[in-house]
Amino acid sequence: MIKIRPTLKSDVDTLCELQKSAFLPIYEKYHDAGNPCLRGAEDILQRLDSSTFKYFTILDNEEIVGGVLYRCEGSTPFVANLKAGEYYLTRIYISPDRQCQGIGKKAILLCENEFFDAIKFYVDFPKELSKNRKCYVNAGFKDSGKELEVEPGLVLVAYEKNITH
Repeated sequence: MIKIRPTLKSDVDTLCELQKSAFLPIYEKYHDAGNPCLRGAEDILQRLDSSTFKYFTILDNEEIVGGVLYRCEGSTPFVANLKAGEYYLTRIYISPDRQCQGIGKKAILLCENEFFDAIKFYVDFPKELSKNRKCYVNAGFKDSGKELEVEPGLVLVAYEKNITH
């Protein structure tokens, strides 16, 4: 059974390894300097201690299978400044041997329930990654029509999800 919980400091080493393995194929394709596989445990720890972010650990039957990071304030590649009730899904990653099993969609929906004031969620991802697109669409995101070339050959597309209460 898929569950989430706020990330604990004791989760960080496991999450760091999962993040590296999940994002390595994307890094090997694009060689982008901002790829999460290049970040270590200190990056996760910094975000745990920041009010700007909310980090969640994804569990399947109490086993850590991934993580989800949301930005709660500040800017994103497509939004100059998040307003109250707007959240940016910075990254989600699932253990490579557990991908394409619906875990990402379930985790996103569970995380969204943690943001009681949410009116809008944002996410972006490389345009060519159809598995990511399918996950986000299945979780209720819609294409905003915005694109941004962040590095030669790497184009991000932006998706949004409006929340009605």
